[in-house]
Amino acid sequence: MRILPGKLPMLVFALGSNTTDSFILSRCDLKQAGSSELNIKVCTQRQPLVFPVHSHCKNEVDAIHQDYQYTPCPTILAGCWLEEWNELCENVDRNMEGLVSPAPESFHVLHSVVSNINSEITCLDGRSSEGTVAVSYLDDLKALSSFLVKPSYVIELYLDCGSLKWRLIPRARNTKCEVVYPCSFIQDSEAELHHKHNTLELSRMALDLATKTSSPHTLTKVHGITRQAKKRLILTMGLDLRGPTSSDACFNFALAGVQCSCSLFRSLSHIGMHELKRTGLRSSFQPKLILQMAEKFAACDISGHHALDLYYAAGVCLEEKGYTDSMLIESLKNGSYGLHFPRPLLWLWRFSSRQRKVSIPERTFGHSAKRNINWAEIFNDTSNPLVVDVGSGMGASLLNLSVASVDHCIEDNSHPGFDELQIDWSECNYAGADLNHAMANFGNGIISRDTRKEGRVHFFCLSAEDFLRELLSYPGGVALIMINFPTPYSIGGVGNSQLPSKHSNEFMVTKNVIAMIAELLSVPDKKGRKGIFLFQTKCEDIAVHVKTELLSLSELECIPSRYPVKDIDRQYEKCGKRPKRLDEWLKHTPSPERAEGSEYSTTPILPTAGRPETEVQCDYEHTLVHRCLFQMTT
Repeated sequence: MRILPGKLPMLVFALGSNTTDSFILSRCDLKQAGSSELNIKVCTQRQPLVFPVHSHCKNEVDAIHQDYQYTPCPTILAGCWLEEWNELCENVDRNMEGLVSPAPESFHVLHSVVSNINSEITCLDGRSSEGTVAVSYLDDLKALSSFLVKPSYVIELYLDCGSLKWRLIPRARNTKCEVVYPCSFIQDSEAELHHKHNTLELSRMALDLATKTSSPHTLTKVHGITRQAKKRLILTMGLDLRGPTSSDACFNFALAGVQCSCSLFRSLSHIGMHELKRTGLRSSFQPKLILQMAEKFAACDISGHHALDLYYAAGVCLEEKGYTDSMLIESLKNGSYGLHFPRPLLWLWRFSSRQRKVSIPERTFGHSAKRNINWAEIFNDTSNPLVVDVGSGMGASLLNLSVASVDHCIEDNSHPGFDELQIDWSECNYAGADLNHAMANFGNGIISRDTRKEGRVHFFCLSAEDFLRELLSYPGGVALIMINFPTPYSIGGVGNSQLPSKHSNEFMVTKNVIAMIAELLSVPDKKGRKGIFLFQTKCEDIAVHVKTELLSLSELECIPSRYPVKDIDRQYEKCGKRPKRLDEWLKHTPSPERAEGSEYSTTPILPTAGRPETEVQCDYEHTLVHRCLFQMTT
């Protein structure tokens, strides 16, 4: 096969999975060929993936997502396609001049729609034999034309030799039409949402809906927008997601709490990988953008071979650009990168920190003290002990702990406090609760796309008291209860107006909550072990208050830390900053008890890869964290 350079795409193309042949045509080859003709070799053997993996994504089971299957725009060109293109477009080269770059990809997408029209037309006058309009693709062409065709051109459809053909013609002055077509082609349907908005815009609509409304139908509406996004991807083959925008869309859909829909996230990660390979080495594609793409995809906890391919491509791009963090590059290339890394968790923290605090009187549809959870419907094995996160936020801690032994990502000796818990994470189930329905939906969305977590992890939209009351009926006991960084109460009536008062039910750690924690810890698991309670906060006064309240119950005692806080002021000096809240507390409370002594730990207690997003943010900002462990009295 002989191709003239400049007349065809300068890309590497591969055929579908049903054949072993592929045509290879690189930019380098074209440059070396100059103006001479170029011979293209046919490769009869595919190159295997660098990292063979087992995809953890479940098959689609939700009827909402079954009907739409995304097919990526080929980064590839099979020789037979040239003949197909010429059948429906008389002058391929001239038409490519009116398309945006990369023109071959734009051409292929537009050509596919015209080809579909030809396959469905029953009478070539544009009407079916029953007299109804058969053409329903004009909205598709108009939507594609808005970003694939240069402003000075429009698409013209015309009938020729028994087929509907297309070409680009100069746009007439003052005309607003995007597609010119025979008058017999009358549309019989209104444009859908995916015709009017690109994939990124649809993802923003889904996220806006998920975070600003709280009704039983919110998630159903989000899935309706997701269905439109899938249609958009099928139509555009991903061409409206250039540069890093695929990661933005993926992150938005994950934050919106989209359930199941593995194919949507696989499609977006595939597009991201393609964009990294297409533009990642350009000077305009800064390392910061590459990092943010990898971080946002990781924050969605994507998995499978598309995820590993994407991370590998990001690592190669960073390496080629001289990025200096060799450990990060290696983690991207060897497939160990993921949600448990600090920077993806920081994206989750940024999102959660911008959400309005939900107070108990504003309970949404999920908050019912009489929920009566059927644990057997949620967990595969209810004899396993629970790891519980009360006020779980984005749920990152439970999501990562639940796969610790599977991924071998938490064989952690990086900090000395790791062995204080002595928990076999693989033998546990995981339950979290938060008043914010969007955060609970985010965690459950990730679970729905990962068979390693499904049946072992679940998040509820419940208040702390309602959640703990439900846990009293769980048959397997608890291994660990956590309250990590609860919203602090206000001091002296100053500061954030959203903060609750100290003695109101709005502050999570009430006397009722403490009493139920003690009751849960008193029940041994199937091996006769009783649970542990972990409390973490970045507010010293909160740490002292909660410790005092817990020890006021004779049933609980502190577990002495192996690495105690000997001088709290010295710890602040090591961090390099002293919180304003601390000075306010000391001003209002003369000679208070300080958060120091054997009850407080200077080192992290949770495994590094199992830390909640707020703990990661504290580490990033060099903010001191106060940690205590409690158990039933011996």
